[in-house]
Amino acid sequence: MGRILTIVSALLLSGGVFAGPARASAPPKPPKLAATLESCTTSPLPVQRIASFVGSMPARAGRARMQMRFELERKRDGQRRWRRLKAAGFGVWERADPNVAGFVFTKRVTGLPVPATYRALVRFRWVAADGTTVRRAHARTRACRQPDLRPNLVAGALSAAPDLQPPGLAVYTLVVRNTGRSAAGPFSVRVGSGTAEVGELAAGQEQAVTVVAPACLPPLAIVVRVDADRRVEESQERGNGARRSCPLPVG
Repeated sequence: MGRILTIVSALLLSGGVFAGPARASAPPKPPKLAATLESCTTSPLPVQRIASFVGSMPARAGRARMQMRFELERKRDGQRRWRRLKAAGFGVWERADPNVAGFVFTKRVTGLPVPATYRALVRFRWVAADGTTVRRAHARTRACRQPDLRPNLVAGALSAAPDLQPPGLAVYTLVVRNTGRSAAGPFSVRVGSGTAEVGELAAGQEQAVTVVAPACLPPLAIVVRVDADRRVEESQERGNGARRSCPLPVG
C-alpha cells in the first residue's frame, strides 16, 4: 500500500505585531473557525500524491488555550462510507501557545494510496488553565480526489515466424498495450527465454515488440511477460504475464 508521510506546520497569531521601531500596526484579525483543503496534488508517483489540510480557530475571551486535532478520512472507489485512516501525526491534539489571538495549523500528507478520496475532520477545543474544556467545535475539509494515474501494461496477441539463421530459433512479435493513464518505461518483454527492451509506451498506446527466442512446439503453450523485471509501478500487476498457444505452424 505504501507509507503515508505527514508534514505539519503551525502559525500563531499574537495580539500585535510591530513594523519598525516606533510605529505599531493594528492587531491581526483573528482567523475564522474553519477546516479547509489547501491543496490536492495527484501523480503516478506515490511521493508526489499530496494533500494539505488547514485548520484555523480564533481565541476566546477568558484566556482559554486553543487546541486542534486532525483525523484523516478515506473513501475508496466503490465504497459508500468514509473510514478513519491511521496516519502519523493525525489523531493528536496540537496546542497553541497561551495568550495569542488565533491558531492556524497545517497538516500535509504524501504517499496517499490510490484510487481513493481523502478529507480531514478537524476538532477544536478551548481549554481553561485548570484543564476544563470551555468550548468544542468541529469541521470537515473538502475532499481530495486521488485517481490512479499509474500505467498498466497488458500482453496482447502473439505471432511468430521461424528464424532460419541459426535454426531452432523463432522471431516472436508480442503486442503490448498500456491501458493506464500515464506513460510506462523503460521495461522489458519476455517471450519464453528471450527478452527485448522497450524505451517507453504512452498511455493508451500499443506497440508490437520483437523478441528472438527458441522455437516453441505447437500445440504447447509459451509464457509471455511484460515488465518482466518489474521496473514499472503499475495500477495492476496481474495482466503482465500470460500463456499463449505456440503460434508457429505445425511441422
